[in-house]
Amino acid sequence: MLGCIRPEKTVIYELHVGGFTRDPSAGVGRPGTFSGLIEKIPYLKQLGITHVELMPVMAFDEQDVPPGVADLGLRNYWGYSTHSYFSPHPGYCDSPHAGEHVREFRDMVKALHEAGIGVILDVVFNHTAEGGANGPVFSFRGIDNTIYYLLNPETRDYLNFSGCGNTMNCNHCTIGSEP
Repeated sequence: MLGCIRPEKTVIYELHVGGFTRDPSAGVGRPGTFSGLIEKIPYLKQLGITHVELMPVMAFDEQDVPPGVADLGLRNYWGYSTHSYFSPHPGYCDSPHAGEHVREFRDMVKALHEAGIGVILDVVFNHTAEGGANGPVFSFRGIDNTIYYLLNPETRDYLNFSGCGNTMNCNHCTIGSEP
């Protein structure tokens, strides 16, 4: 069971869910998945890991790569182009059914916690896969572009403080809401 660990005793292991078990040398039955990570818990315990920091695990656009990269047959590996917050990335799941993805993620977190390993998520809230004026429309742009993204008030161009073509408007407050 997960308990309180003093900071000086904390050992954080940052890992990429898709890559951590993808190579055959990992020796897991379901490489590149949340289930594959569960299979590696004894290895993490053997290393003395107290917490895993998971690189982005939310649904992201695998096709979101710089110009020319797709021509090389490469895809977005790292996951820093989230398009569906709070939805696990389907590529890290065993089941093709979206309804099972949350269960698979939850089972992984539960198994890590039962082993005494804390879970830290690397969540990218400053930009999304809907980057820039020519970016795709997945959700936020279609729901209310002017609320979800920071725009220049005069030109309506996307403000780019993230280096990714758009910046989420995390300062938005609904009119009439309580502070």
